[in-house]
Amino acid sequence: MASVRMHWGLVLVALVGCTRTFSKEAVQPNPLLHPTETLRSSERIRIVTGDMDLDQPVSNGCNASSGCSATTYHNAHYPLINEASFTMVSRDRLRFHVQVDHKWEDWADLKTWDVELVDDKGRKWVPESVEHARTRLITTMWDREQRTAICSSAGRDPKGDCISTVGFQDDGWRRRQTLGSLSVFRGNADFVFYQRDLFTADVRWMKLIVKRTGEAFEFTWRFQDYVASE
Repeated sequence: MASVRMHWGLVLVALVGCTRTFSKEAVQPNPLLHPTETLRSSERIRIVTGDMDLDQPVSNGCNASSGCSATTYHNAHYPLINEASFTMVSRDRLRFHVQVDHKWEDWADLKTWDVELVDDKGRKWVPESVEHARTRLITTMWDREQRTAICSSAGRDPKGDCISTVGFQDDGWRRRQTLGSLSVFRGNADFVFYQRDLFTADVRWMKLIVKRTGEAFEFTWRFQDYVASE
């Protein structure tokens, strides 16, 4: 079976008015020319975004295997996973599987987004139907502890903080902390496009545009036969 090599571009953010557009593309063989043994499916395109209101702690790499009994955490943006792929049901019917993550439930509901498919010939389609639409809540939790720092021989500064920290005492039980948590909504849906000879052997690229006021995603599949032989 021919292998498929992905070519990922950078995520491009374009400010057009008040709408942020995130774009990414994949290069693959035309599934009509190189069908798989089962369904003829595309590569999945993933766009990772973030939100200034969604932070989670990131470890500095210290763990039990490295001999550390405690670790210092720093905050980083929680990754929001937005992705799309499609299945060529037939030459006349394409089914696009789309996922959107967001902090607001109504934004994660893909039935509230406008979806359009375009190709290199300038043809445009809107979905014939939206199927299997669902939104679910994803919650991430982490344990937080306040442990007493062990200072080096340099001692502490006038504020009482270690000038140089060499470790932590195992006394987190002295100052109990509530669990930290973060919740986001994940929306999934299938968008079905139908038209006679919608997909052809000579199509060079197809772009799925998923948008609403304020935000848009553009997923582009470029079809190049040479990828199959690499």
